[in-house]
Amino acid sequence: MTDKVLIAGVGNSPFGKLTGRTALDLEVEAAVKAMEDAGLNPQDVDGLVTDPGPAQGIVNGITPHYLALGQLLGLDPSYTGSEILGGAGSVAIIQRAVMAIEAGLCSVCLCVYGDAPLSSPGSFDYARGDEAAYGLFGAAGMHALAANRHQHLWGTSEDHFAEVAIAARAHAVRNPGAQLQDPLTLEDYRESRYIVEPLRRPDCCLVSDGAAAVVVTSAEYRGSLRKPPVEVLGYGQAHSFGTWSSPDHFDSSPAVRCGPATLARAGLAPNDIDVVQLYDCFTIVVLMQLEAYGFCKQGESGSFVEGGRIGPDGDLPVNTSGGLLAEAYGGGMLHVIEAVRQLRNEAESRQITDAETALVSGHGLGMNTHSTLILGK
Repeated sequence: MTDKVLIAGVGNSPFGKLTGRTALDLEVEAAVKAMEDAGLNPQDVDGLVTDPGPAQGIVNGITPHYLALGQLLGLDPSYTGSEILGGAGSVAIIQRAVMAIEAGLCSVCLCVYGDAPLSSPGSFDYARGDEAAYGLFGAAGMHALAANRHQHLWGTSEDHFAEVAIAARAHAVRNPGAQLQDPLTLEDYRESRYIVEPLRRPDCCLVSDGAAAVVVTSAEYRGSLRKPPVEVLGYGQAHSFGTWSSPDHFDSSPAVRCGPATLARAGLAPNDIDVVQLYDCFTIVVLMQLEAYGFCKQGESGSFVEGGRIGPDGDLPVNTSGGLLAEAYGGGMLHVIEAVRQLRNEAESRQITDAETALVSGHGLGMNTHSTLILGK
């Protein structure tokens, strides 16, 4: 990889239940903030790629989301498109922007995630083909099977899932923009209700209205940006088109192939990463990724997270803004923004000292898609 591409600006709308605001409205706010953060204006933008989220993307099918948003922003880009990869989409659209810039198709690409699922019933409980015939609806059921499998193979306990949820909440307490501001104790966790056994309410991500945007530029803009840019050191994807009916579908995720390959492209090892932002739609996904990326061995993630290891004061703080579990559901783009703010030393009370490298992941659909982004100061 080279230093040809930079992340120049980031911005986001509020997140939560935002009655009366459409997804496109929120996306325009996030996009404008990201351009202002970079010191650029719409006339500079010649690329637009979007992650329309579940309500605008999957539910509305092939609606040209990039066209509707581009019209509102007054853009006439040379390069555009939308990506629908579930939770892997936000990282993937940044990768797509990087490739477009490297190919000379554009030089300033605006990457935008936005959705308003709280205003669009059914966004997260759509049926997936034959699975619906057996009563399996939505992502919680799918990932509960993965959690059960991990318990069976490796002896992972519900208290290990709790460690991930408790750490996320502890990080969120330090983030004034997080939706969940109250600490979570092990007792609280054990008393919470099951959503799909063994996953309890704190094991499951939030559902949020909101939008987030990132401006990606060519290196020629380095000297004219408002804030120090962040370099893209590596990126990658991997996909598995199996389903729950495949005997080994829940033994691992495509992160097993994507993570190590992306680290190798960046010339880094797991212990070279200072900021870790792992997609956390469910606590089991964090555990599986810790193994897949090589932070611990397969089957050892449960014991690895014990004692607050991935919390604010642990050896490996993970999802320092609270992640999907406690900050907000931002499609994965808030993970990217948090990584950028950490590398720019803008994370205030949750700042990781001397942060120079960051890893961000995306995980989507029925454990079918995975994307990785590695950033450097």
